[in-house]
Amino acid sequence: MKTVKPAELERLSRLDPAVRFTLLTGPDEATMAAVAGHLIGLAGKDAERLDLTGAQLSQDPSLLAAEAASMSLFSPARVIRLEISGSGDDSVAAVEALLAADNAINPVVATGASVTAKSKLVKLVEASDSAVAAICYQPDRRALVGIAMGAAEEQGLRIANSEAQLLVDLVSGDQALMRREIEKIALYLDAGRDRQRQVTAADIAALGAATHEEDVSECINVALGGKVRELPVMLATAAAVGVAEIRIIRALAIRAMQLARLRAEVDAGAHPATVVAAKSSGVFWKERDAVTAQLHIWDSVRVARLMSRLLDCERALKASGTAGAVLFRKLMTDIAHQAARAR
Repeated sequence: MKTVKPAELERLSRLDPAVRFTLLTGPDEATMAAVAGHLIGLAGKDAERLDLTGAQLSQDPSLLAAEAASMSLFSPARVIRLEISGSGDDSVAAVEALLAADNAINPVVATGASVTAKSKLVKLVEASDSAVAAICYQPDRRALVGIAMGAAEEQGLRIANSEAQLLVDLVSGDQALMRREIEKIALYLDAGRDRQRQVTAADIAALGAATHEEDVSECINVALGGKVRELPVMLATAAAVGVAEIRIIRALAIRAMQLARLRAEVDAGAHPATVVAAKSSGVFWKERDAVTAQLHIWDSVRVARLMSRLLDCERALKASGTAGAVLFRKLMTDIAHQAARAR
């Protein structure tokens, strides 16, 4: 089957019995987790779940096909959740056996953030009529607003576009945190599928995650604004209050994508302040001055290089046995120094 978009899988109302193996990969783990959770949920609330890893399959390539053909003794349905490590090469033989098996009654949902579009596993899936792959990329702000509205609807909440934008900004684009906030709001409002509740800006402000400890906007603006002298204190403060390094990197990536989009308008002749002030900019009003200044500093070439380095750093932070923390601090320092030189 062809590679599909994650949103296509999220719109499914039932599992396709012809699909034995679904592979979710890409740099956006939040989307992977959400899609995987949706697909597993479609198996039914009483379905038995079996968790396997790529390491297990490398030791016994026949295990996946055997489990996919085995009926559950205690539940009416069964679903297999596979966590793939690295490039996914250690799972290729097992997936080949699964796709070639005479019988497979239990669907397999696999995730692997480091599996690339050119990997053997993705090519194997794309060549099969019994498998599907979806590559998950970090959504832009507009997509995140749509995701927020969809997730709210699932919880029995009605949320307008303006309030959804506010929620996205408050969590700095962190999709996993956004979903947790929506669940918290639903609990607060006693919402449910049979109890629709309207979300207001006041509700979001009362329960929002944008506390001093959680807010990463200062981290973004110090680095992208070239405030080199403030950087050590900012990093120390972020570490002291427990702000995860990967959250800062992802927030920077979202800002970088925003700068790339706005910079295209500037390159076409528009003034940075005019671009940022436009309703279509998607810039939170508190961030307009900072984003305007950053548009003067970061041209299209610098932004493209920045996005590439942010992706490399995120991969290092997620991988075991790497100097991810050291690379994070070096990248933050490099970003601040580059911005300072360009001011």
